[in-house]
This record gives sequence, C-alpha cells and structure tokens, in this order.
Amino acid sequence: MSYKMPPEGHKARALMGDLAHVAEVLDPANIKKLESFPLARRAANKFFEENPAARAIVKIVMRCDDERWLVSYGPRGGWKKLWNFGKGY
Repeated sequence: MSYKMPPEGHKARALMGDLAHVAEVLDPANIKKLESFPLARRAANKFFEENPAARAIVKIVMRCDDERWLVSYGPRGGWKKLWNFGKGY
C-alpha cells in the first residue's frame, strides 16, 4: 500500500518529522496501533489538561472510512485536518 505523502515545503510535511517513522505508523501491519479519530481527540484533551502550556498536538488518526489523516488538535477542543494520506487498502 502506498500512501500520499505531503510534498516538500508543505506545512504538514514539516510537522511529520521522520518520514520512515510515519511510513511505519501507516503500515497496514500496525493498524491496531492507530487511534480512531474520537479516541485521539480524547487523548489530546487529556494531554492539554496535563500540559496547560501546550499550544497544539499533532497525531495520525484513522477515520471510520479507513482514511488516515494527520490532525492538529488545539487546547480548546478544536481540530484541523492537515493532510489526508488516503485509505489503508
């Protein structure tokens, strides 16, 4: 499976860091390690409770339609899709 990666210079690419790690996270063999969108949102809320100075957290999540998204969560509960990697099949 090949996922769509952000092009060089894209904001999402800069936030992802090590592309080898991202590829490992997106590997279908690791599907059980990906958080669903609602679980990632709850985890982000807990993160902000424990880290009140944090401004954002970025996660790769699996949507119910099997798409993998790079999502930024904010301290007041907002979220923004930064990139859609595509479906996992």
